[in-house]
Amino acid sequence: MTERVYEALKRDILTARRRPESLLLEHELATEYGVSKTPVREALRLLVHEEWVLVLPRKGYMVQPLRFEDVREIFVMRQLIEPYLVVEAAKRATPEELDHLDSLVDAQEAATDSDAALDAAAAFHLGIAELAGNRRAARTLKGLVEESRRMYRLAPQLDRRLHEQAEFADHRALVEAMRSQDTAQAHAVMERHLQESLRQKLEGLTSF
Repeated sequence: MTERVYEALKRDILTARRRPESLLLEHELATEYGVSKTPVREALRLLVHEEWVLVLPRKGYMVQPLRFEDVREIFVMRQLIEPYLVVEAAKRATPEELDHLDSLVDAQEAATDSDAALDAAAAFHLGIAELAGNRRAARTLKGLVEESRRMYRLAPQLDRRLHEQAEFADHRALVEAMRSQDTAQAHAVMERHLQESLRQKLEGLTSF
């Protein structure tokens, strides 16, 4: 039951059904999910540990706010991790694995809704991390990508980034650099790609 409540709450936070700074009360959540307070409390404890939720002493819990500084921190971390991961992936990936990455770019380009485009884009970046063979870095990146996804839910005006030709071109350039094992090019494209993502998100979140 704890796992069920945890997954439901996290999904609601990531999809912005529970918006930043909204209050979470144990008894209300227990009623909503049809469970006792114990699995709710344990699920909230896990979400606090993952920094999706804050504890409010003597009040309850609150969904983690999202501020400009948070956005910058997320992308600084991604800029530290992902250029390294794509270099390592370029050294290790097989042609078949790179074909799969290409198919994810195709899926994102063909997507007719933001959810499908987000799924494909996230799978592309996480796929590179898996090919790099660094489990800890991949696990860290997964959390950062989840936080990036929440931004799209909170600010629908960011959706245009998911459907831009420049986005697809960057992804295809990354695959091409990995195919040729051009690690310098792969590193440079990933850095530029993430810098542009940060610029567009900060611009789009000015009205958040």
